[in-house]
Amino acid sequence: MNTRIKKIRDNITKSEFKYLLNYLQADSDIKDIRRYRLTKMFNLLYLLGVRVNELSQLTNNKMIELINNGQVKIVAHKQKKEKKIYITKSGKKVLKSLFQNLEANNNFLFISARGSKRTPLEPNSFIRDINDYLKKVFPNKNITSHSFRASLVSELINDHNISVKVVQQLVGHSDISTTYLYAKVTEQNIMNTLNIVR
Repeated sequence: MNTRIKKIRDNITKSEFKYLLNYLQADSDIKDIRRYRLTKMFNLLYLLGVRVNELSQLTNNKMIELINNGQVKIVAHKQKKEKKIYITKSGKKVLKSLFQNLEANNNFLFISARGSKRTPLEPNSFIRDINDYLKKVFPNKNITSHSFRASLVSELINDHNISVKVVQQLVGHSDISTTYLYAKVTEQNIMNTLNIVR
């Protein structure tokens, strides 16, 4: 009987994210155009906590709106309904430096090498490219494209005690029980809670 064991996906920590970006900049095995694209992709995944399928919808105009207004509407991949994505002030600075020469138009940010600027890069190509590179950088961990989203949700709930309801709205989970999957109660959480009242 051939049974596959499903590996638990690891979150990506802040220090691992910095390591990833440094590794990418120093990697002489990849072309500059791929380095530039991956740098943009990794920063967007880390800062926005979106799914790769949602990232593939971003156009120049949507990116300009996000940088200028701190939020933009996209269509949530799973629910097929409109949702907002947000960026912090410090995240806006990062995006301004990465996307400083954008022309205002509806061209997609990420296109295939042979594709039209009006046709987005296929999400499966996105995911494969990202996951292949993550496996290269972190061969002993199971860090995937979804690790960025999971890390944001876990950090907000577990490290910053943000309401699960707020996090649910931020990341666009249709069912709050999905968001609760990321809430891991530790002894430190319990002690911190007790210290609030006693």
